[in-house]
Amino acid sequence: MKYSKAEPAGPSLAAECEGINLYSEHSLHSSLKGLLARPGDRLEARVAGKVVDLVRSDGELVEIQTRGLSKIEPKVLALAAAGHKVRVVHPLVAEKTIRRLDPKTQELVSTRKSPKRLDYYDLFEELARATGLIAAKGVTIEALLVRSAEIKLRDGTGSWRRRGDRTLDRELVEVLGSKSYRTKSQWLGFIPKGLVPPWSSASLGEALGIESERARKILYCLAKAGLLAEAGKDGRRKLYEKA
Repeated sequence: MKYSKAEPAGPSLAAECEGINLYSEHSLHSSLKGLLARPGDRLEARVAGKVVDLVRSDGELVEIQTRGLSKIEPKVLALAAAGHKVRVVHPLVAEKTIRRLDPKTQELVSTRKSPKRLDYYDLFEELARATGLIAAKGVTIEALLVRSAEIKLRDGTGSWRRRGDRTLDRELVEVLGSKSYRTKSQWLGFIPKGLVPPWSSASLGEALGIESERARKILYCLAKAGLLAEAGKDGRRKLYEKA
């Protein structure tokens, strides 16, 4: 699926359920709902006793989770087990602008680019605590690379790690790319075809051009999902092959 802008592409929909999601979500979440919505979709609809972000006219359920995939894993797997097709949309912030406001006037006092840039491999940072979603029957994970803006207020109520900054909102600026993963072959596509097994975090990291620690999480997640099996060790590093 392709997305070209941050403005809602779908119709203006009224929520069927005034769930907790509507009160706690940031603009990033609500903007993605508007972008993903299509004519005929139902917004915040109740399905099998659970409130779902979007219910497609073809029956597919769409859940948008900006962070904490482990929190949504039981809900998604329960809906899938009941025979529903579920799409979990997870944004990965590839570019972020931090806008800081004056605590007294609420005026913009500074703008800077965050050095942190996520990519599709960062999906496994979240999946490490939600491996049950990988290649689960009826479940599609759609990763969106996005450009976002984070609005902060330095009023002393935030954590000491953020020097007292409190995050007021997270806004969607633009969707840069999208990739979906459903089948076993799609998930195993994270391992380059030409890479000879067994694979270690070092060999996979070198092939993908990423740090071995990030590659280790990919191998760990795919193994926990039953797609890979351990095949001995290379020193202290575990080796993996297709299950």
